[in-house]
Amino acid sequence: MINRVTSAMTTAVTRANLQDSARTLAQLQERAASREAISRPSDDPAGTRTALAARAELTRTTQYERNLQNADTWLNGVDSALQSGLDIMNRVQELALRGASGTLNEAGRAANATEIEQLRSELLSLANTQVLGRSIFAGTSTRGAAYEGTPPTWTGPLADDGKTAAATVQRRISDTETIQVDLPGPAAFGNGTSSVFAVLDKLAQDLRSDADITPSIATIEAARKNMASALTESGARHATVGRAMEATQLRLTELEATRGSTEETDLAEAALELKMQQINYEAALAVTAQALQTSLLDYLR
Repeated sequence: MINRVTSAMTTAVTRANLQDSARTLAQLQERAASREAISRPSDDPAGTRTALAARAELTRTTQYERNLQNADTWLNGVDSALQSGLDIMNRVQELALRGASGTLNEAGRAANATEIEQLRSELLSLANTQVLGRSIFAGTSTRGAAYEGTPPTWTGPLADDGKTAAATVQRRISDTETIQVDLPGPAAFGNGTSSVFAVLDKLAQDLRSDADITPSIATIEAARKNMASALTESGARHATVGRAMEATQLRLTELEATRGSTEETDLAEAALELKMQQINYEAALAVTAQALQTSLLDYLR
């Protein structure tokens, strides 16, 4: 049996083909206008999965970048305060050696004592340095100052040994790594009667009373070395933060490239594809108009 192809069947098939072509053209127009390669998950399920994974990692890595920036700010404050503290200790050491030389009269010793007291006040101010509203030498304490009282005593929580900090301020900088961003005061300035402040108080008193200050020189040198050691430790952590920031920024660039190549369309490519589809659609319309022309003779056959 031979099936007869009627004009109605031809028209229906042609109409369906034109509708498909028009739908494709509309999708390409939408893609070119929005520059989005994926408008809905059904457009590209695999690409959608890749884009969602990239977005999730971008969010997480961006948070690590913020944590690293915060850590950098804290450690900048620590480094700056300790470096200024070392400058003060170098000056104190110079004054102590001059006082121990025996060449100063009473007025000279009194002047040295006054300067040491001023330096001690500056050092205490450095020990109470704040960054972003938090004292960088107070450990996990929320007190406004790391050192209070007479002699200045550390306000942070101490461990069971009564000398070291019970906890430190940490920042997470990756999925597997955290880093300490503070420096507990006792590690750099000591605490209570054994603090550098108590040492300077005694030095000033000995200078005024014309006492032998030779024993204080070794104590001052030990305090200076302790502060230098704390600066070295902080500087090492600061360098780690710097390297982590570089790696994190590189990773963010890679993730953004992955997300962009998956979600966004290339404008030049989209424009070319759209133009080709327009030409094809217009040609299909023209051919269809010619093929489906009817006349009276068509009905007389």
